[in-house]
Amino acid sequence: MTAAPDASPPTPRAALDAARVVFGNSAAAPALWSAAQHVLQQVIARPSLTGQALVAEVRQQGAITLSDAHALVALATWADRSAVAATNESERLIAREAWMALDHAVANAAAPRVAAPVSPFAPPVPGASAPPSPWGAAAAAGNAGPAGAAGGNATAANAPAPDPAYEVVAATAPHRRRFLLALSALVVIVVGAAGWVWWYSGRAGREFQAGAEAYRAGSREAARVAFAKAAQLDPNDARPLIYLGRISREEGDLARARRFLTTAVRVAPGSSLAARELAALMLADGQPEIARRFYVRALEIDPADRTAQGFLGCALYRLQRYDEARRWVERAGPGEWQPCVPPLPPPAPGPSGAPGYPPPPPA
Repeated sequence: MTAAPDASPPTPRAALDAARVVFGNSAAAPALWSAAQHVLQQVIARPSLTGQALVAEVRQQGAITLSDAHALVALATWADRSAVAATNESERLIAREAWMALDHAVANAAAPRVAAPVSPFAPPVPGASAPPSPWGAAAAAGNAGPAGAAGGNATAANAPAPDPAYEVVAATAPHRRRFLLALSALVVIVVGAAGWVWWYSGRAGREFQAGAEAYRAGSREAARVAFAKAAQLDPNDARPLIYLGRISREEGDLARARRFLTTAVRVAPGSSLAARELAALMLADGQPEIARRFYVRALEIDPADRTAQGFLGCALYRLQRYDEARRWVERAGPGEWQPCVPPLPPPAPGPSGAPGYPPPPPA
């Protein structure tokens, strides 16, 4: 009776493919380390070796760099202290760097190796067609084939000294990779922050536009809600405060209107609209002198403001400054301010027959 053939022994590449599934599913730290250990055991064909001793052996055989070894030790340390998947960017970076280390180890284990340990920075065997490997000369000697491996000991005796420039490049390559990763992360953070600021500042403008449209449509409650959101999102914008003050004045809530409008004038002292709205509130509150001052202030900022011109005439009329009042109303032209200043009656004959004007009406 013939025995069934044994299953194919696992290979470093098959172990790496199995680990790819574990790392791709963002598994818990112990599962990531277990998969990594299995890959490293297949790389050096030592299934009984585990932990940091396993990493040290893989490093000694030249399959990984010192930076790769640090990444794998960091994964082992994380797995010892945590039983869950990555919860922050630092832990996700540990998993990514450990995966790159495993990929390097399997790539360097793809070619046969000589039994004798060789310096990781030794020059390549003469006559070999492959370029020098940054992971060690053992892999380069393996690429030279059986003849090159057989003559390796004799060649190593006559090999020239290592090139210092090559050692510097090999040593700085992992640091360059870390720097590029950090730079990429910084760019992502800066771009994301700029996008968030743009969206957040644009949200205040969108709320203000929605409030203005609702106000023009006569929906004061919807306008009030939108203006309140806009004022909360951008406290330095006086426009929603002005509208909130106007709505409160039109509804007869003069105390609330005063709070909104005084804040608007303080936030935007150069706004003629804020000064004009506060003047209108003072006029409605029976304080024509304060109203006059703020109408004058609005006209100093914007001399072409016809609304401020006309209602300045109203404030002056209530202060019994009738001639000035009529001049300002005439300068403003037709508008809603005209009813507050009655037209001048036609002249009546005086005692001597000369035309004259009656005294102005009482305030």
